[in-house]
Amino acid sequence: MSTSMELVDVSRVYWKEIAKKCNKAVVFIENSAAESLHWCGGLALLKNAAHVKEFSSFEFAPTDQKKAVFIVGNPALRSSERTVKNIIQNSDLEYCILITWCQPNVLSMSKFPNRDFNVDDKSGLAWLEDNLLDWMGNRNYTAEVFYYPIFFCSPCKESFYTPSYLPLFPLLHDDVTKCVAYWKVFNPGQPLPSSESGNWSLYPDELKTEIRRLVTNFHSLFGTLGLKEDIWSLGPFSKCIGDQLESWLPARNRRKTAQGSVSLILVDRTLDLGGTVVSFVDSMLGRILDCHEKLEGHTLEVWSITISKSTNNDVCVNLNHLLGISNPDIFVPSSLAHPGAAEDSMEREEFRELVYGSEKELLVQLHQNLGKSSPKKSDSAKKKILNVQGLENDLKEYEGDLESILSNLGSISRGQAFINTASNQNILKRKRLQSLASQFGPDLRDNRDGVLTQISDLVLGRADSKLSLVDLIQLLVYIYSVHHIQEKFREDEEERIKSVLGEAILTEGRADNLDPILQALFKSLRENEEEMNELVALNIVNYIWSRLEGIQAYRSTLHSYLTLLDEDGNYYGILQQLLEDIYHPNSIEIPDLFHHTGGLGSMIRSSLSWFGAGSNKQHPRQNPWIIVYVVGGITPGEMKELQKTVLGTESKLTIAGSGILTAADSLNLIFSNNPLLTDR
Repeated sequence: MSTSMELVDVSRVYWKEIAKKCNKAVVFIENSAAESLHWCGGLALLKNAAHVKEFSSFEFAPTDQKKAVFIVGNPALRSSERTVKNIIQNSDLEYCILITWCQPNVLSMSKFPNRDFNVDDKSGLAWLEDNLLDWMGNRNYTAEVFYYPIFFCSPCKESFYTPSYLPLFPLLHDDVTKCVAYWKVFNPGQPLPSSESGNWSLYPDELKTEIRRLVTNFHSLFGTLGLKEDIWSLGPFSKCIGDQLESWLPARNRRKTAQGSVSLILVDRTLDLGGTVVSFVDSMLGRILDCHEKLEGHTLEVWSITISKSTNNDVCVNLNHLLGISNPDIFVPSSLAHPGAAEDSMEREEFRELVYGSEKELLVQLHQNLGKSSPKKSDSAKKKILNVQGLENDLKEYEGDLESILSNLGSISRGQAFINTASNQNILKRKRLQSLASQFGPDLRDNRDGVLTQISDLVLGRADSKLSLVDLIQLLVYIYSVHHIQEKFREDEEERIKSVLGEAILTEGRADNLDPILQALFKSLRENEEEMNELVALNIVNYIWSRLEGIQAYRSTLHSYLTLLDEDGNYYGILQQLLEDIYHPNSIEIPDLFHHTGGLGSMIRSSLSWFGAGSNKQHPRQNPWIIVYVVGGITPGEMKELQKTVLGTESKLTIAGSGILTAADSLNLIFSNNPLLTDR
């Protein structure tokens, strides 16, 4: 393949090959695989399958079906292995195919941790095939295992995300402390390993496996595109990932013969969490994600399969009224994307406006597309005013016409989602948080005291301001993230906000009125079935503060990007600062951007200055394509805003991440995630 292909085309090639193997089979598909499938054509690609079911221990194949296909991220995980076994033993199968995006070397290491990652090792495949045969109960039956890197979703050509890697989140200080304690349990009496390679040696095997799984997926993607990557990283966690990709022998061998080139820049999300909890860029995609209830099981739009609950951004767009359903207990869900549409180019252009366009541009696009396909074909459509009321009138022309609704489901769903945001209370709250964060900016920038005191007052007066405790925790995350790393908050102000927050948690906990994220912390930090009391509330506050202090200290090793505020106290995100430096007309050196040298050849080239040839230090702009991958996720606002940095250049920029984040997702990743990935 060539670099002229778009990322979504690559994913579609993989899925078309998978679809061939699903012919007349019962397909059991994992959450993130279903999400990838959704953006590549949806269930229409698996039209020749006998059945498509969720990957669950409660599922099974009908007795007359003898062939099954399992699509699983890492079948060596205890939970995944147990699920495959349960499904097979609940069925009467004679032919099992397992498709995974866990590369064979990683699969072998997952099952046999002492194996050499650099050696071509198929022992994991053999183990898995043997298990499939054993679970079917007859060694004469057939079992096959295939590797396809279906690890990413590309809703539009300028971006992609990797849903199965959303839990892979850069470690804060207390996470590293847990790593040390975990390491000591398995290595009693031994000295701690050297820190020359960062914290990699301390990471538990589960975390190392997940990093290597991501690394091998990137290797496969670049191999498919015929690319060699120059790797840069910003942040210690991303450096560990970059080191693994740079040093892995198969990747090094691929880079020797690849024709194209790309700059891969890995960035730790924890270097900037302020922009994820308080968004300052007006993005229609961000608005819609904030304003809709979640569907279970995915990290972004997918309605073809609803699976078990997880951190997600999947929204419910209710189409009841268009179908004439008045029963409130019946919910007809759709989503922003309509995979497999007849006019794929129109669908993609419309979604691009959702991500990158203004409210007016999206309205124009939706109005034109809905009017063109309207079942009434009325001339009055040309005279409609381009506003929310006009869009509502467009949709009314589809009421009760099931065929027209299904034929234009993407545009209708996006139009209804747009309408839903017009009067949503979450948007008003979002603007209120933006306003408060902007007010704090000058004080934070000038190091004037009183910001924490203001938040303490907001906690005490939250009923009047109509802000919840979680809203105020979002503001705390914001100020601890953007604050200058060399400045500290006054100790007496910190103690007061801790006390005030603890009392508020105690009061709302006893009233059984905690927000979901605080309720989750309550359940995890209490002893046994202990009720809410002062000690539990104190534990919650102390845990929150350990995370805030970790966020505040995360940029302390950087030379630049010491604050995420400009001279006027406005938010100035680290990705924005980084890309402006990368695309600076003078190709300035970026001291905090670590270049993974790529071996002896690169070292020799970069040392030419010793022989009078001048500096030949590599720069990301040397390659025609730059991929910025944020470990921990990106926001819709970043997707929109960062593309502006390449205007006027010939560079191709892809903004990617492990997920597309809302503020709620960010809080869950900060406070409720298990970043060590143990006990899975």
